Amino acid sequence: MLAFPSALAAGADSTAGWIAAGNSRARLNWCPDANIRRVADGTIAFFELKLDPGWKTYWRMPGDAGVPPSFEWSDTSNVGSATVDYPAPHRMADQGGEAIGYKTAVIFPIRVTPRDAKRDIVPVVTANFGICKNICVPVEIKITGDCYGASAETAAALDAVPRAPGKARPNDPRLVSITGSVKATPPKLTIAVDFGKDVTETDVVIEAPEGLFVPLPRRGVPDANGRAQFVVDLSKSIDAKDLLGKELRLTMLSSKGAAEALWTAK
Repeated sequence: MLAFPSALAAGADSTAGWIAAGNSRARLNWCPDANIRRVADGTIAFFELKLDPGWKTYWRMPGDAGVPPSFEWSDTSNVGSATVDYPAPHRMADQGGEAIGYKTAVIFPIRVTPRDAKRDIVPVVTANFGICKNICVPVEIKITGDCYGASAETAAALDAVPRAPGKARPNDPRLVSITGSVKATPPKLTIAVDFGKDVTETDVVIEAPEGLFVPLPRRGVPDANGRAQFVVDLSKSIDAKDLLGKELRLTMLSSKGAAEALWTAK
């Protein structure tokens, strides 16, 4: 868990700055300098979203149905780049099948870099996202950032971002192997993952580039060493050969950590 100075955590304002948007509330928590956290590639800000009971929202790959969130910064002056990080999501039942996303609340860390390091940034984000309960509602909200301080929740959001390839921690899941082929008849992949001991809520999600869709993996029989296996049936909903040679991103999730791995489809 990333730590913040206790005075900042104690001084974080949990009530200010929220803008209502249907069955949700959002704010952009932006504290320049070192009030939140500085990293090598920018200052971390947070898009904080709270949902009414029973409502959910979606990850960047929403699953069988749903709307991935998007963040647009054209109203912000002096932003060179703004990269949104996504905390580890969960698989959820949805009207259209299974969704990948969040219930109750989610905080998206955002790495912001200025175009001109000598000038200030006053970030303004236009966020578009979907929220669902018995119905799904598209939401668009425009928010100017302000400083509400660091908290245990913002620290947890940073800690929950799946680690990129090569940056996994000891308790993070580890890709063991991928067998099968997108060219096989039928096309199928079997993914073996080492989640470690005493873990729960294990899952794997796959993303493909160029707008291509990969069906959600299904849990299979553990391998000979007792490691979890997930099976991806590529015979339905897609032309599997479209994936040939494409780099797929696997996000491996568990109660103790989350990590990403890359694999070129063959």
